[in-house]
Amino acid sequence: MERSAGRAGSGSEARRAGVLALDATALAHRAYHSTRGDDDAARPGIVTAVVASMLATVWDHGPYRAIAAAFDGPVNRRRQLEPAYKAQRPPNPPDLAEHLALLRSHLATAGFAVVVVEDAEADDVLVAVADGCAERGLPCDVLSPDRDLTSVVGPGVRLLRPRQRFSDLSVEDEDAVREAYGIEAWQYTELAALRGDPSDNLEGARGVGARTAARLLRDHGSLAEVLAAIPDLPPRLAAALREARGRIERNLLLMAPLANLPVDIDAIVADEHRPERLAELVEGLGFPGAGRRLRRALEGPRPSPPPRPDPGSWPQPDE
Repeated sequence: MERSAGRAGSGSEARRAGVLALDATALAHRAYHSTRGDDDAARPGIVTAVVASMLATVWDHGPYRAIAAAFDGPVNRRRQLEPAYKAQRPPNPPDLAEHLALLRSHLATAGFAVVVVEDAEADDVLVAVADGCAERGLPCDVLSPDRDLTSVVGPGVRLLRPRQRFSDLSVEDEDAVREAYGIEAWQYTELAALRGDPSDNLEGARGVGARTAARLLRDHGSLAEVLAAIPDLPPRLAAALREARGRIERNLLLMAPLANLPVDIDAIVADEHRPERLAELVEGLGFPGAGRRLRRALEGPRPSPPPRPDPGSWPQPDE
């Protein structure tokens, strides 16, 4: 679904205070697995401490007037529609649920707006938050390692995507997405539907990788128009798309964000977030290093964000 084909404001303009939207489920998973093997791995609050350090890393990309933390709901609507969705992933470790519950409680204590929708994933909530901010003219940064959220990027909305190391943060605006993928950000979901997504156990058209999918979308404008043009495409490509049409349409259904979620943007903005409380909390839990790191980020001078990396150096999806 197209959100916007407009351009973001100039990077030289002063950025108004906006909303930082956290993919809290994904960040918690990353924090949990990053501590395996550490002496402190079993200590309550270790995931919260690592997430606090993550927050310190991104704070200079603000300023932020509110922080929303999105978590997966208890029911997965997509898995109900398609049992194969993410079915290849191993079950969560037994103690991860306890860490997630503690993180939710700790973030709420610090005044973050914790948002959970019964049958939605955190990705869906983040899209709803970003769309709500855009409607109100509020800048929004979405912090997530999930490349699928590329489609949320738009005027005033950026994706802050940590790569292998969390400090290696890719700041992705509309121009960066165009340079990296050759399409508009809102087309990314359609590109993924064509290409497939092995991480979600979704197969696309065989032989159609990211570059071919991007070229098709540039040439035809939308996935619907690509499928309508199958009779006019080269024979091998047409045969691949014709054979995969059902999978592609299923992929788009599963990948598209859920619409009309009950997310109250005005309440999120009105919440008095106090990240310094999170610093105090993790220090009290026995993680002084993480607390100091966050406190320094909050209290120190705000340098200019580093220049956006050259998209030509980004890892590109395989064909």
